[in-house]
Amino acid sequence: MKPLINNREGGESDLILLVTALFLIGLGIAMIYSASAVYALKTIKDSFFFMKKQLLWFMIGFIALLFFQGINYRVYIKYTKVMLLLSLVLLIAILIPGIGISVKGAARWMGLNGIRFQPSEFIKLFMVIFLVKVFSTEIRGLANQIIQLLIPIIIIAITFILIMLQPDFGTAVTLLAVSGLILFVSGFPILYILMLIVTSIPMFYLLIYQVDYRKERFLAFLNPWEDRFGNGYHIIQSFIAFKKGELFGVGLGCGTQKVARLPEPYTDFIFAVIAEESGLIGTVFILSLYCVIFWRGLRISLNATDNFGKLLAIGLTMLIVVQAFINIGVVSGGLPTTGIPLPLISYGGSSLLANMISLGILLNISKNNDIMPNNKKIGNIVWT
Repeated sequence: MKPLINNREGGESDLILLVTALFLIGLGIAMIYSASAVYALKTIKDSFFFMKKQLLWFMIGFIALLFFQGINYRVYIKYTKVMLLLSLVLLIAILIPGIGISVKGAARWMGLNGIRFQPSEFIKLFMVIFLVKVFSTEIRGLANQIIQLLIPIIIIAITFILIMLQPDFGTAVTLLAVSGLILFVSGFPILYILMLIVTSIPMFYLLIYQVDYRKERFLAFLNPWEDRFGNGYHIIQSFIAFKKGELFGVGLGCGTQKVARLPEPYTDFIFAVIAEESGLIGTVFILSLYCVIFWRGLRISLNATDNFGKLLAIGLTMLIVVQAFINIGVVSGGLPTTGIPLPLISYGGSSLLANMISLGILLNISKNNDIMPNNKKIGNIVWT
């Protein structure tokens, strides 16, 4: 494995990170088959349909991982404006009838000849790179700091609004959470961050309580048994899956909650299927693997030789970990229901490909720790 991922420049890539991620993907492919086989056989007459598609995306993703692992991560500094422009074009295009593909009332996909992809998965990656470039630059003076904060906020706000128009509340919240974490770890004044949090409270109130289906989901989160056959039904079925799994689970493929009870059992609620079939042992094991990814990402960040690399490593790591935290929180009843896949495990080509690209960039950062003198700044001008 080492000769495969160590090429061209720098030291050794983080093998533990790679192996952990591949293990999660392998477990995901197995669980996708378990969660989707009955449904696929009934509707498509092929119980392996979703597993085969995920395997195809994994092969594409692995090639992408190797490709981005071989590109010096500092190259992306030059292309942040291109990434922003592409993000805006995609987000606007997806809202145009005939270009965007609407599924269950949400226009989140684009495609051609039966191949679909979800632009927002890649836009999250673009936004992380953009924010890292901005906040890895040391700016002196209060006025310059305010400008450095305001311009990204405006861009994030525009992106947030366009994503909400799809609508995709889960992706929008993930984008805000990761952006806030990048702002925090960059060392930006905590007072500004607190002000942003306080001023955003009315916005979230309006987004949740002024939209009926989000309000109903939030109330169901607070007390799902009050509407146990309506909005609370699915989360209660998830609780039942956890209860049935007990310590060791009912066995791979033997779960019953995935059959006409759990919503999206091979995508958003796949962790509930894992809980039923592998029990507490299986869920703790999955959580420990995400902790390993966080640990290795944090280690790569701490060892990076420049501010851009440090922030980019932690930003990409949090992009994976935050989504995992939200998904597991939703499925276990700790957070209101929202459509966030479990990274590297849930079915979905766009999500898998975007996460594997992120891992490829992380691997490149890990092997370039000895290329640039420590603490070298990227520059003192943000908008170049």
